[in-house]
Amino acid sequence: MAIPQIKVPGLSQEGFQDAFQVLEECRIDVTPVDGFIYPFFAPGGLYGPNWWNIDSALALDGYKWKDRAFAEKGLLNFVAAQKRDGRIKLYGPDHVPGYDEDISSLPKLFGVAYRLASESSDENFVREAYGLICRYLGWWLAKRRDAKTGLFSAVFEETFVPWLSKSGERAAVDTNVEIAVGCRCAALLAKRLKDAPAEAYYKKLEGEIAAAINKYLWWEEKGGYYAFDLRTHRHEDFHMASCFLPLRLGIAPRERAGRLIEQLTDDSLFGWDTFPVTSASKKDPQFTVTEGDYQFNASWSGSVWTTLNVGISQGLAESGYTSLAADLVYKTVCEFHGKYTEFLQPFNGSGHGVKRYAWTAAQYIQLIVEFMFGVRADGENMSVSISPLLPESLAGQALELEGLALPDGGTLSAKISDGKIAAEVKNSAYKLAEGRNL
Repeated sequence: MAIPQIKVPGLSQEGFQDAFQVLEECRIDVTPVDGFIYPFFAPGGLYGPNWWNIDSALALDGYKWKDRAFAEKGLLNFVAAQKRDGRIKLYGPDHVPGYDEDISSLPKLFGVAYRLASESSDENFVREAYGLICRYLGWWLAKRRDAKTGLFSAVFEETFVPWLSKSGERAAVDTNVEIAVGCRCAALLAKRLKDAPAEAYYKKLEGEIAAAINKYLWWEEKGGYYAFDLRTHRHEDFHMASCFLPLRLGIAPRERAGRLIEQLTDDSLFGWDTFPVTSASKKDPQFTVTEGDYQFNASWSGSVWTTLNVGISQGLAESGYTSLAADLVYKTVCEFHGKYTEFLQPFNGSGHGVKRYAWTAAQYIQLIVEFMFGVRADGENMSVSISPLLPESLAGQALELEGLALPDGGTLSAKISDGKIAAEVKNSAYKLAEGRNL
């Protein structure tokens, strides 16, 4: 499969191509492996040749734009490995030293599964992805939901920073937002599959979770969303970048969103003008600069990660802050361009952790294709659209994307110049939807 070609100011085709090369280096073709029956992506580096829930899922978000068949089978690995109660393991071996309870992962899988399903015209695949999402939501509802608050607790890497204790103790912002996203994904696929009762159920559940986030995770004095101790009903005084994630789905009401934006764009807090977004406020006592290998909580207490930046960018766009979303997307691809490391040092932008890291490379590709160029494939209507998200700094400049793989094996090419979009689809049943000028 050919690698797409790009022309984007500040980026190089060599760097874009290298992101795909990182994924190739992380690819594991010898199967089965701990429940996975198709080839998959390992995280890279010291994490070894096994699968991890979040890493192996996020890698598909980038690689699908080169090889859709591989990505769809990669998702079906999760169907094959899913436990009877709906849980998806943290990673292949399913044993976390020091823990005597079943553990999953921060469920980014919901969004990955939805995107692949929504882009596909294969109804059987859509049903497989929908079933995966629904069963996984069922596990979270049965095993992690707090009866009093309606929030979801998280343990170990079901949240970042990891909660190194037990489930049932702490409701994290990122976990609860991802489960709300999972409900939205399930409702949208239920609608496509014409299951009205399920659609209504998941919409109602999403609303309940959003209400619980706003009731319990919002800390009025601090003006942000903070983790919540389910035992003491007190907030955890740690100013993390996850406080911005309720911008997703418009969960945060407008007045609260405004207060979040003030903090996000304050360089003294989250490095907006330097290397955004630091995973913790630079003014928080727990802010930490880590270099070298991954150091668990310390590395999530100040380092820059693509997964946080992607989530915040999505939230900004979904809450109507499109200009800020465009700025963050472009800053992120520029700061990670050519160095697809696990995380960045927050003051000089140097790369640390695993040097050739799958999810970083994949999310870099995703940010360019799905955000900057705004490519959206719609499998239900057999169409593809382009709605660019570009910063003011690129106004009037020419951008090109050529040979992007579509779900049925055809390709898309697009040029953006002088505020106008010109696009062409080749060898595909997907039709070009009516575009828009910038």
